[in-house]
Amino acid sequence: MRFSSALTTQSDTAKAVTELCECTRAQLGNARVDLAFLFVSPRYVETLPDLIEDLRVRLAARNLVGCTGAGIIGVDREIEQGAAISLWAGSLSNVLIEPFRITQAQVEESTGPPFWHSELDVDPKLEPSFILLPDPFTSDAARLVEELGEAYPGRPMIGGLVSGARKPGENRVWINEKIYEDGVVGVALIGPVKLQTVVSQGCRPIGEPLIVTKAQRNVVLELASQPPGLVLQKLLKELPENDRHLAQQALFVGRVINEYQEEFHRGDFLIRNIIGYDQSTGAIAVGDRDIRPGQTIQFQLRDGSAAAEDMRELLAKQQAQIKLNPPHGALLFSCLGRGQSLFGRPNHDIETLRAKVGPLPVAGFFCNGEIGPVGDKVFVHGYTSVVGLFGPA
Repeated sequence: MRFSSALTTQSDTAKAVTELCECTRAQLGNARVDLAFLFVSPRYVETLPDLIEDLRVRLAARNLVGCTGAGIIGVDREIEQGAAISLWAGSLSNVLIEPFRITQAQVEESTGPPFWHSELDVDPKLEPSFILLPDPFTSDAARLVEELGEAYPGRPMIGGLVSGARKPGENRVWINEKIYEDGVVGVALIGPVKLQTVVSQGCRPIGEPLIVTKAQRNVVLELASQPPGLVLQKLLKELPENDRHLAQQALFVGRVINEYQEEFHRGDFLIRNIIGYDQSTGAIAVGDRDIRPGQTIQFQLRDGSAAAEDMRELLAKQQAQIKLNPPHGALLFSCLGRGQSLFGRPNHDIETLRAKVGPLPVAGFFCNGEIGPVGDKVFVHGYTSVVGLFGPA
C-alpha cells in the first residue's frame, strides 16, 4: 500500500496537470493508481473536464473522485486564497474500491438500512470504510450521515461538505469524467485497509459536566434541576476575565456521547452551537436534535489556542494506535472557520498533523462542514478538523 500527494498553484491547466503527474510518479514509481482524490479551487471549473480527463489518462487512474473547495490542502501547505489543486493518489492492492453518487431524491426516498445496502451495493458484512463529499446546497448531509451510520454501524466514515460556491449549481463533485452540480459523491473501501480517524472540534470544557434534568426537542429547560441560564451565570463568575470575554462570542455546548464512561475528556463530547436563550425561563436552545433528559453536557469555549491544544492532544492520544498500525497516507478536512482566521498563521492543521504523525502524503480542503465520528457515531461538524489515516489492515 502506497500513497502520494501533490500540490500545484499553476494557473495554466496543462502545466498544472504536468506538475501533478510528475510529482505523483516520483513518489509512486510505476505502481498502479487504484484511487485518487482531487481537490480543486473554483477558478478551474471551466477547464475541469480537460483537467480530470488528462489526469486520468496520464496516471491511468482507475478511480478518481473529488470536489471543488474554497481552500485547498496538500503536501505541507494550506492554500486559503488563490488557485490551487491537490492530488492524493494510492496504490491499494487487494482493496475493493466502490465509488458512488447519492442524490437528495435518494435521501428522501430512504426506508432504512436495507435501502442503502441496495443503493450502494455494499454489504455491511464486508465492513466498509467511507469517504463522503456532499454538496451542502443540494443534499441533506446530516440526514444522510445519520442514515449511513445506521446502515453501517460502527464503520469509519469521514469527509467534508463542498465549499467555494455562493449559490446552488456553482459547486462541483465528480467520479472519473462524470461531473455533477449537485448531490454527493463518495467511496467505499473494502478489504485490507484500515481507516483511523481523529476529530478535533477545537474546544476546551469549562465548569463541570451536568445532567440534563428537563428538555424538549433541542431546548434544555433544566440543568441539574436548575435553569441553564442560572447555571451559566454562576459559572461565568468563576471564570478568569479572558474566559468570560471569550464566552460572549465563542460559547458552545458539548454533549457526552458515551454516558457509560466514568470520566469525560477531550473527544468524548459532540460540540454544538447555542442557538437561543430565553431570559424569562433561563432555557437554552442547542443546535442538536438529540437532547434528552438524563444526558450529560458541559459548556465549552473555542479559540485558536484551544483548537491548537485540542488537535495536539487528540493526535497524541492516537500515538499508541499509530505505532501499532502506522498509516501510509492521510486525508484532512478542515473547516473554513479555521486556518489563518483562527490560528493567526497559515498551515496550522497540516503542520500539526505532520509533526505528530510524520511526513505522510496528505491532501484535503477547507469545508462547509466536516464528517467524522465521535464515539461510535458519525456526525456533521462545524469548526472542526477531521483526519483520516490510511494504512494496511
